[in-house]
Amino acid sequence: MIKLSREEIYQMVWEQPMIDIAKKYVVSDVGFRKICLRMNIPIPRVGHWAKMRAGYKERRPGLPLKTKGETFIYLEERPPDQAVKKASKYLKLTKELSVEKLPFKVPDRLTNPDPLILAAKESLGKKKDINYPGMAVTGKRQLDIRVSPVFVGRALRFMDTLIKCVRARGYRYETLDDGNYVVIRDVKLRVCFRELTTKYEVNNQPYQNFEWRPNGVIAFRLDGRPRSEWKDLKNQLLEDQLPKVLAKLELAARQKEEEEEKTRLWQQNWELRRKEEAERQMRKAKELKDFKKLVKDARRWQTAQLIRNYIAVNTEADGEWIDWANRKADWIDPKMIFKDEWLSEIDKDSI
Repeated sequence: MIKLSREEIYQMVWEQPMIDIAKKYVVSDVGFRKICLRMNIPIPRVGHWAKMRAGYKERRPGLPLKTKGETFIYLEERPPDQAVKKASKYLKLTKELSVEKLPFKVPDRLTNPDPLILAAKESLGKKKDINYPGMAVTGKRQLDIRVSPVFVGRALRFMDTLIKCVRARGYRYETLDDGNYVVIRDVKLRVCFRELTTKYEVNNQPYQNFEWRPNGVIAFRLDGRPRSEWKDLKNQLLEDQLPKVLAKLELAARQKEEEEEKTRLWQQNWELRRKEEAERQMRKAKELKDFKKLVKDARRWQTAQLIRNYIAVNTEADGEWIDWANRKADWIDPKMIFKDEWLSEIDKDSI
């Protein structure tokens, strides 16, 4: 175990990427990041090391003197044969998106806003939600926003940047009667922008003893399954989480595509099994039908043979009777095609 002070960790985190630190010690890069935040140690921003490799230089912030957490930690050196746990697809994609040239930075003022933003701004200035006192809301086929008037500006700037990022990735943002959707390939993901609410008891409303009131926490939400929500954190505003939002949307689209493919394959296999079972049942029914006919024909043939044997031993019978009896034997014999004038309406199997 190695004891590291805040100062040593501070120097370490600004001299090499956290993924390299994770290769030296038994800790993930995410875990080391949490340690730094807990000890009030400033860390490089996303994209810092890419800029450094490109020749840019960034000012290193100083180490704060005070911290509410511990002043040192113990880390175990990673054995040479122990692999570093890989980052999740979500974190990996978030990092990849963070360094791309996309309009992730939410501006302080709207610049060249999308027409959807202009329509939502006008609606939010006029329309109030009767179900949520004190909150402005947009109309149908508009951006799905419900916030207090004080947060309208933040909501519009965030949504404007989000829409531009979505389109820059080659996807679509659709406003339909039943809500808003980010459409990635053929997958529709329902989203909305909300100010969260708190339940309060009320005594002056007929037929209602509670109401939902805004609590000052704004959030962007992915509804349905999978469901995710992003809001202001202690060390990160909602506006700074757009790479996370876009990464989650893209992964959610992939997840739905995989689920749909699994469903399609299951349905395909089920249809194949159903068809095979139907064919089996049809074959089974045909086999039974053919067998019953075989038994009936065998019995009729046996009857015809019985009649012919009887005719052969009946030596005293006259010729007319013998002809009559032979005709009856031929009529009931399944191997013969013979019509009897008097028995044509009789079921041979009933005899």
